[in-house]
Amino acid sequence: MQKVSKEDPRQYDKNINGCLYLISTPIGNFDDISLRAIKLLETVEILICEDTRKTKKLLSHLNIKRKNLVSYNDNNALKKRPEIIKKLLSKINIGMVSDAGTPLISDPGYKLVKECQLNNIRVTHAPGPSSVISGLILSGLPTNQFYFGGFVSSKKNLKKKQFLASQTYNMTGIWFDTCLRIINTLAVMQEVFGNRKISIARELTKTYEEIISGDLNSVIKIVDERKKNNNPLKGEVILIVGGYTKKKFNIEKLSVNIKNKLKKLSLRDTVNEIITETKLPRRVVYNEAIKIRNDRCRKI
Repeated sequence: MQKVSKEDPRQYDKNINGCLYLISTPIGNFDDISLRAIKLLETVEILICEDTRKTKKLLSHLNIKRKNLVSYNDNNALKKRPEIIKKLLSKINIGMVSDAGTPLISDPGYKLVKECQLNNIRVTHAPGPSSVISGLILSGLPTNQFYFGGFVSSKKNLKKKQFLASQTYNMTGIWFDTCLRIINTLAVMQEVFGNRKISIARELTKTYEEIISGDLNSVIKIVDERKKNNNPLKGEVILIVGGYTKKKFNIEKLSVNIKNKLKKLSLRDTVNEIITETKLPRRVVYNEAIKIRNDRCRKI
């Protein structure tokens, strides 16, 4: 029999009391679960879940029969959090899972972790799948740096603000969205980002996993055609968009364009129109417009 040293990682969870375990679960394919996650799902005294019904399906697949499943989500978190903290302080080990993937990534839970830190309660993570990372590495877009924007707003004006906030980030951007509003979302992306590269990832790790990649113009056509042919995209999707690349532009051409527009438009409208047409950073267009307007005023 092999002797297990004190430093052996297999002993990591032994004799730990009063710990909150953030347990990553599969994002689709139930076989994508770690041995440590299975062990924790079996042994933690209480398992808090975003939706107990969904967690029970996973436990059934793993042949795990257990009690003490507690619902913890945006609707009841304020009430449940003090109870959970009290149990952790009484040295009870508690596991936490989301509906799928890694807890706290666009899921409830970060406030509980913060409360644990304030109470000096140990928190650790049994790592595993994340749809953010899966979508990124399957997109074909740069992976060395990326920006995660969370869920896209359902309101067009707020959606546009989300994208404008990251318009000049020179890194890959990632968002969650639903297919019910994806056509509108892609149109707003096109308005803000221009014709950047994009990948749409859906049903990751499942039987009907699908990655649609191309520039925004071509991907919008694909999505539109799918809808016209009664084969629309369904469910939630991950949108992975190429980052901003500094464009070479002719300053003289930009100046002429600004001068022409200022003859009939306000400074603000001139700047907004040119940004829409050229996708140049607001700062560049605004500074040049201010310079031209000031020069005109001095001549007058």
